Amino acid sequence: MSVIDILLVILIVTATALCLYAIYYIKKIYFQIESANKEIQNFIQKLNPVVENLEEVSRRTNRIISEVEDYWDELDGAIKNLRERISGFTSIKKLHDVEYPAKDLIKNIKAIAKGASAFWSAFKNR
Repeated sequence: MSVIDILLVILIVTATALCLYAIYYIKKIYFQIESANKEIQNFIQKLNPVVENLEEVSRRTNRIISEVEDYWDELDGAIKNLRERISGFTSIKKLHDVEYPAKDLIKNIKAIAKGASAFWSAFKNR
């Protein structure tokens, strides 16, 4: 055997060892990927109920918000109605004052009459 044959045998043995090591390393990586895949699947299974609960909470929140908006619209309508009624009363008061423009004059004449009556009664008692 020559030196080339010995080196060739060493080369074949090292190549075989390298292939065996590569197979072992790839198998190890495969098991790690499988383990990560199982953990991801478990996480997804645990996350599904949380997402479903979140969807339910979201639906309930939307329903509550829509009900509050409806109540707010009703309250806003009632406030507007009340404002219209109050403004109607103030306009009726102004209209009442317009219907009796001599009201202050009549009050003043009554006051003068009462004053004159008081004066005459005080004058008679003297």
